[in-house]
Amino acid sequence: MSAAKADPAPGPEADYAELRRSVVAAGLLERRYGYYAVRGGTCAALLGVAAALPFLLRPAPWLALCAPLLAFAVVQVALVGHDAGHLEVFRASRRNWVLGSLCWSLVAGVGFWYWNDRHNRHHGHTNDPEADPDLQGEGLLAVAYTESDGAARRGWRRTAVRHQTLLIPIVVALLALAFRVEGTLFAWRRLRGARRAAELGLLGANGLLWLGMFAALGWRGVGLFLASQAVAGGYLASIIAPNHKGMPVWARGARLSFLERQVLSSRNVRPSRLIDFLFGGLNYQIEHHLFPTMPRANLGRARALVRPYCRERGLEYTEVGLWASYRMVYAALSGLRRTAA
Repeated sequence: MSAAKADPAPGPEADYAELRRSVVAAGLLERRYGYYAVRGGTCAALLGVAAALPFLLRPAPWLALCAPLLAFAVVQVALVGHDAGHLEVFRASRRNWVLGSLCWSLVAGVGFWYWNDRHNRHHGHTNDPEADPDLQGEGLLAVAYTESDGAARRGWRRTAVRHQTLLIPIVVALLALAFRVEGTLFAWRRLRGARRAAELGLLGANGLLWLGMFAALGWRGVGLFLASQAVAGGYLASIIAPNHKGMPVWARGARLSFLERQVLSSRNVRPSRLIDFLFGGLNYQIEHHLFPTMPRANLGRARALVRPYCRERGLEYTEVGLWASYRMVYAALSGLRRTAA
């Protein structure tokens, strides 16, 4: 979708302040230690089962079951790390950073500080093609998300845009591996001192754990690694892509209030107990972007406040079903083919 013109006058910042006061009064920014203790413990138990299962099953059915289960468990742990990166779990920043590093760097093998840097820039410049890394085609697997990006590409990258809907399954399968490589490079090139040493140490520990798996299981271990990474990439893409892809993008300097930018550029996936569990709260994308430090357990209650508030002020609040969100994303990516024709 092309960048929207910077015509609309900014809504009063007082609107967001009023909404925030309602959220604070409802206690929705308070920590939820009990919830995260249960959620974290459940994720750790699931990860333990997924890691032990390859050693317990007979060879025949092991990969079809073990790889998806391990991928699911790792992404669920990473989602707890996502919340920690937003300072949702603990009051103290350092405790959140420690938890985030364990979840991302040690368990997922993706550098926490790489993810935190990229994700915070996304939140600060949501759907700005010049500043949002999720729209800039950053990284090893650069996909075009805007018409201007698609039209500006040359050579093989332009050819890739013309066929990117066919290439998406390959990109998705390689997503987790690409994040691993990018996170390690970020730690080596951008971090310094103790933070760099800790990050590289945790990433190295993750690598050693996988090497131990290879040594114990042989080629089955290699197959488990590759298959689980492909499934993890697909799972990540399935819960990330619906959030903003195909929504309006905004040129730098667009006259938008914080409330307008976050609501108009985000898309919710209609909640249910299953969707909430699978998405780890990311289906409440509008509420998450308006209140990024809000514990995920409170996002559903925040939705009950945000939806009518937006309706009263004429702000379009986009919420669709799961499959409708995927169709919208596919249509947006398919429409970019003509920009590289």
